[in-house]
Amino acid sequence: MTDSARGCVLLVEDDDQVRSMIRMFLTSSGYSVLEARTGQEGLDVAENEANRIDLLLSDMLLPELSGFDLAQKVLERSPQMKVLFMTGYVEGDIVQRCISELGASFLDKPFQNNVLLSRVQEAIARPKNEVA
Repeated sequence: MTDSARGCVLLVEDDDQVRSMIRMFLTSSGYSVLEARTGQEGLDVAENEANRIDLLLSDMLLPELSGFDLAQKVLERSPQMKVLFMTGYVEGDIVQRCISELGASFLDKPFQNNVLLSRVQEAIARPKNEVA
């Protein structure tokens, strides 16, 4: 972890209010947070800041590029990066595909701050080949 005591999170969320609240909470909990509103913006940030990022925290449904496609492209370039998806609704097949192909974890929306913090900590600490 190169950016802060806890790590650096790339937060990709298209809802400005949700993104702002998550950023403020993670920052106050000791994380560095890079933000993007769309999948393409997230990919651009990941390409420019890959060596800083410990965790991609992304919504599944994003404009321009889905969370799954974003994670797939990011992991091609930075296979050590961990992935935690936030979602309000996703079919079981896509969840299984994300877990098996990307080693991703999931956080159901809506969530409490303590659950978010716990899931972020678990995702960053988990060895890359271990599935949550």
